[in-house]
Parts: sequence; C-alpha cells; structure tokens
Amino acid sequence: MKTTIITTVQEWIPESEQWFEELFREQDAVSDYSVLKKLAEVCIEYFKSTNVADTDTANEIIKVVSMLYQSSNQYTRNAIENEFLRELSMDESPASLKKHLTFLPIELRKEYIKTILEN
Repeated sequence: MKTTIITTVQEWIPESEQWFEELFREQDAVSDYSVLKKLAEVCIEYFKSTNVADTDTANEIIKVVSMLYQSSNQYTRNAIENEFLRELSMDESPASLKKHLTFLPIELRKEYIKTILEN
C-alpha cells in the first residue's frame, strides 16, 4: 500500500523513479522514513553540484517536501522532521546553512533550525 509521502514523491519528482527501483530492490517494504531519507540524500547531492539544473532540482524537492509538510497530518510532519530535515542537518556547514535556509520555505526554516540544534 502506497502512502501519501510515497505517492507524492513519485508523482511530483520524476527523477525519483531511478532511486525508487533501488530502494525496492534493497528492502522488502519501503517505508516513508526510508523514502524521505533517500530524498534528503539526493537533495544534498543536488545542492553540492555546481550545475544550475541540479540546484533547480534540489529546489523542486524542497518545494514538494514543504507542500507535504504543510498539508499533512502529524505523522507526516514528524517523518519529514525526523528523516528529511535531520539528514540535511547532518551535512550542515556554515556555507551550506545559508544556502539551505535560502531554499527552505519559511514554514520549514524554524523546524530545520530546531533539528540542527537538537542534533
């Protein structure tokens, strides 16, 4: 059974099909948490790229996550905070903090900073 997170990511992020196949091969049951963690890893790689198209893709990923965060229940919000934002925060440096905060919508900035401080 596909959840809201999995369905939304597959529908709104076309590039996700490549790594969804990988996730399904590695795991018997793909969870929201594993999808959000992988989405954060992909987003980080796009952020590190100097290619403008990759940065735009990272921005699109952030928009989809923000849309999910704003329109979903507490479970989805917790999953985004615990996996997506935590994964982003683990890769944080002074240079990337400014970049991440620039791309994150206002609604997610507070949660992101809270996640950084907690980890």
